[in-house]
Amino acid sequence: MFAQADVLLSLAWHFALLSLFAVGGGITMLIPQMHQEFVLQYHWLDERSFAELLAVSQAAPGPNFLLVPLIGFRVAYWPGALVSLLAFLVFPVAIAFFAGRLLHQSENEWIARLRQAFRPVTAGLWIASGLVVAITLDHTLVPVVLTAGVALLALAIDISPLWWCLGAGIIAAALA
Repeated sequence: MFAQADVLLSLAWHFALLSLFAVGGGITMLIPQMHQEFVLQYHWLDERSFAELLAVSQAAPGPNFLLVPLIGFRVAYWPGALVSLLAFLVFPVAIAFFAGRLLHQSENEWIARLRQAFRPVTAGLWIASGLVVAITLDHTLVPVVLTAGVALLALAIDISPLWWCLGAGIIAAALA
């Protein structure tokens, strides 16, 4: 009983803390930290399980934070999924509500600069997320070259990421 409560409290703490850093790109930016904590530090998931949950969460329709309850479910079943999701949503919803009301009431130069300052942070976290996913999944030369090629082309050609994923999937399927 207490072990389950300890795990649920730990899940709630980690996801509540992670939620405070889900700015700009949302959950995608937190993938490296989730991998570090849940796979490498606490060993709640192995590499394969993490990659599978990430793939399901990104492929499934719906919100991009589906990874949160999936991890919670894998760790502590339905109570883990519920605790993880609620812990992840409470702070951002409260902050968004109050910040939105505050920003709606007044617009000044300081707020505009603050918004612009988050852009490079978001870009850096997106790149870190991509690297963690690539390192976790790419173990042979073909996937490494395909991942690097798609990343370089995506930087040079501005089209929807959906087309890059579709193209990479078709090439990977043809080479398999």
